[in-house]
Amino acid sequence: MLSKSNVKSLKKIPTQPSVLVVGIPGPGLIGTLAVSYLVHALDMEIVGEIENLDTTPVVFIDGGEIFGPIRIYKSGSFYAVLSDMPIDYDMVVSFVQSLIEFAQKNAIDIIVLPNGIQATEKDPNNIKTFGLSTDMRLDAVMYENDIPKFLTGMIAGPDATILTYLKNSPIPSLVLFTQCNFFFPDPESAMHSIKTISSIIKREVDLTEFKKQMNYLRLQGRQLMEDTLSILQQEKETQKPPQIYK
Repeated sequence: MLSKSNVKSLKKIPTQPSVLVVGIPGPGLIGTLAVSYLVHALDMEIVGEIENLDTTPVVFIDGGEIFGPIRIYKSGSFYAVLSDMPIDYDMVVSFVQSLIEFAQKNAIDIIVLPNGIQATEKDPNNIKTFGLSTDMRLDAVMYENDIPKFLTGMIAGPDATILTYLKNSPIPSLVLFTQCNFFFPDPESAMHSIKTISSIIKREVDLTEFKKQMNYLRLQGRQLMEDTLSILQQEKETQKPPQIYK
């Protein structure tokens, strides 16, 4: 009898896969800043939202239509999920289940989750992004895009729940951990994450506008960062931020 991991490895990932990138608030707001700009730069169309969440404190208006705080965008075979609110313990299971269900219905080949990781010594001229995959077939994707593996560490809280569900889903997933300032919006690191995602999906992204708006992005993201830190702090009461060993 084949194990689940063996069944997953029978099917090759296409040369030009359909990709779902997921941007949720986290350290440095890396996922939110990166995916928000990708949606803008690639002129992605809003096609829906992640529903069935326990809490919906805000709504988003687009083209006269009302959407929840977690929206879905599309451009060709590239999809994006973007959240305007942190994913806390109460809603994380509903969120990740809806995410996987959407990916299965739309024949997504790879889920990519950009995130941040605290860097004790971040070199602005040499920011690194590490990859953690749920499927060995993604090793080739990391190698082709010069993404070193996240080898040893610990992840806690809602992120751990998301990773557990992704690990057990039939869709290969890749989490990108970019070195960042843990406590403040970090546009420089988000820009590096954008470049990495752009390389993975093989679509050129003009970063000129992003560079011009870095100071504005830092100010705009302060409140969301505070809300995110309140959730991250719950994790840090019993766990330390994951560490990278090279």
